[in-house]
Amino acid sequence: MPINIAITDDHALFRKSLRLMVQSFGNMQVLLEAGNGRELLQLLPTTPLVQIVLLDVQMPEMDGFETCRQVKRKYPDIKVLALTQLDDADTIDKMLELGVDGYFTKNTDPSELQVALQQLADGAFHFEERLTVVIDRIFQKARKQQPKPAPNVVFTSREIEIMHLTLQGGSEVNIGEALNLSRKTVEKHKRNLMEKTEAQNFIGVITFALLNGLLTLKDLKKLQSE
Repeated sequence: MPINIAITDDHALFRKSLRLMVQSFGNMQVLLEAGNGRELLQLLPTTPLVQIVLLDVQMPEMDGFETCRQVKRKYPDIKVLALTQLDDADTIDKMLELGVDGYFTKNTDPSELQVALQQLADGAFHFEERLTVVIDRIFQKARKQQPKPAPNVVFTSREIEIMHLTLQGGSEVNIGEALNLSRKTVEKHKRNLMEKTEAQNFIGVITFALLNGLLTLKDLKKLQSE
């Protein structure tokens, strides 16, 4: 089955070139193009098979921040990969808070884009920086904003296993194979963790675990090195 993608970017020439590139990957197809977030949200209801949105951050009418917010609220199963020229920490942090599943700058090698799209389709993340660095920065910021731990949230042993395997870079497919679970079961566990912690994405779950002593930075770095 092909991976179905939507491209949202206000530069038509870049958008058309990106479409040709993505469709050259073989197992991927672009179902729609949009020049801004407002147009994307108008087109998504008529294109229900979209799995991943490639999203520019700087756009007229509706930028990538508001677009990501609305896509995640209306279509929680759609993955969002930010594809932008912006690589400053504030922009990345804000997109992460909005639930983005990956972050990619436009000067990165095209072969890495194929890897990123495949990882998102398989239920993993993709960031140009190591996931440890990204989560550490979000954790340090969140610790200042939320000094008191939230009570009465307990992770099951299975949920902890899934969290650890995700930190090691495992996709939902890989995690399912490792634990002898179906991909749908892994997805359900991840969804339960997000609901328990009121997180926008799985990075929010990990940040919650760090803030509440269910995971330490030492654990995080060890898992990422394995």
